[in-house]
Parts: sequence; C-alpha cells; structure tokens
Amino acid sequence: MEERRVHPRRRVLKRVKAVFNANNSVMDCVMRDVSLGGARLSCSQAALLPDNFRLVFIAEREMRDVRVAWRGLSEVGVQFMSPPQKAPYLFP
Repeated sequence: MEERRVHPRRRVLKRVKAVFNANNSVMDCVMRDVSLGGARLSCSQAALLPDNFRLVFIAEREMRDVRVAWRGLSEVGVQFMSPPQKAPYLFP
C-alpha cells in the first residue's frame, strides 16, 4: 500500500473535542495519531461530524480549524486548516 501522507505521523492518545454548529454542538473524540498536517480521530459517531469543524485540544488549551480528509464508521482523518490558537474557553 502506497504511503500518501506528506508529513510523518506519531501515535498519541489525547482527549479532544469536535465543536461545530456555531459552537452549539460538541462531540468527544480521542486523537490516535497526529502529524504537522493533520490527525486521526476516534469518535463514537464520526459519520455525524460536518466536513469542517473546530478541534479543541483539552490539555494544550488550544484549538484549530480542520477539514475532514476521510471518514470511517468510528474514525475520521482531518487536515489542519489553521495554526494553533488559544482556546478562549473549554467545552464541558
């Protein structure tokens, strides 16, 4: 199988939140791996995520805008569309 990633990935296990619908919807996810260009997320309802959303990194208190690159039943690959920004608040 041909490797198509531009940046090498590294395995992680981090709690993140997908925020969408004008900050009215939040979905808990786990980041499984990350690279300079994107990440793989495990979410119980990955199919319900919109094509573009904000990803909040809980431990780092940061957020990034992301775009869905691929989808599975319980996983989604995202591409980072913005540099890290300070999260003004954390979602419960």
